Amino acid sequence: MDKLQNFLGGLGEEVVVLDLGCGYGSFHYEACNCRIIAMDVSLPEGGSGSTISRVEYVRADSRAIPLNDESIDAVICHHTLEHFADYRTTLSEIGRVLTPDGWLWIAIPDGNGFDDALYRLVFSGGGHVNRFSYEGLITDVRSITGLQLAQSCLLFSGFVYLKKPTPRELQHFPPTARFLAEVPDGFSVFGRLALNTATRIIDRIFGSRYSQYGWAFLFTKTTIAMEELPSYFNVCSQCGSGNSSESVKANSSPSFFGFRLYHCPHCAEINVFVPPPRNLQ
Repeated sequence: MDKLQNFLGGLGEEVVVLDLGCGYGSFHYEACNCRIIAMDVSLPEGGSGSTISRVEYVRADSRAIPLNDESIDAVICHHTLEHFADYRTTLSEIGRVLTPDGWLWIAIPDGNGFDDALYRLVFSGGGHVNRFSYEGLITDVRSITGLQLAQSCLLFSGFVYLKKPTPRELQHFPPTARFLAEVPDGFSVFGRLALNTATRIIDRIFGSRYSQYGWAFLFTKTTIAMEELPSYFNVCSQCGSGNSSESVKANSSPSFFGFRLYHCPHCAEINVFVPPPRNLQ
């Protein structure tokens, strides 16, 4: 989310962003100046009660977006397409509502990766209904919307979907995942931290990708100037925010059996710093 947040933070008040399938928001709306339309089929009637004047909540299906043609400057699909049974129709609708110089942000899991397999095991019968590959997603977007890939980067998992759910979140969990609500708080925190650290150590040693979640993509029809999207290897197991290895290492201290610990700059929770594999340095 940090990559997306940094990009959106530079948009002006005249820009209209559609946050699609977002629930109550896939990024920090209060930190942005742009106008935001938050759309989700599960939103309650009458919206969310948000007091942010530039945010409009709309209850609607992504397969039939109730907006005019070429009325949106940017569309965000942040960890949503894997949940849409008919995502190709959604992509067609996105292509319809985007302005000619608009852009599309997509974050998806690697359908052949460890993280996606673990998610499907825990959330069996709900959650991810599509398996994406890097080239397959690019081909689908290009053929359906006419948009071209401008940038992409790797996304790494914090395994935050294994957190103890709130009562509201639990209502949407399939039976196979409801045990997460019964896990003691301390065990839940330590378990995610251990999994987060272990997968990164394995990846560091063997060059594997057990800690990889998937990818983020930026699609456009025209060239836009922006900094290169970074791939953050160290991701917080509590809030899921990624941080550069340089900043994490600079603020870490060796205090746990030789491991360097750091406090996430976003939520202040403790994590273990693992140097990224050489191909990410």
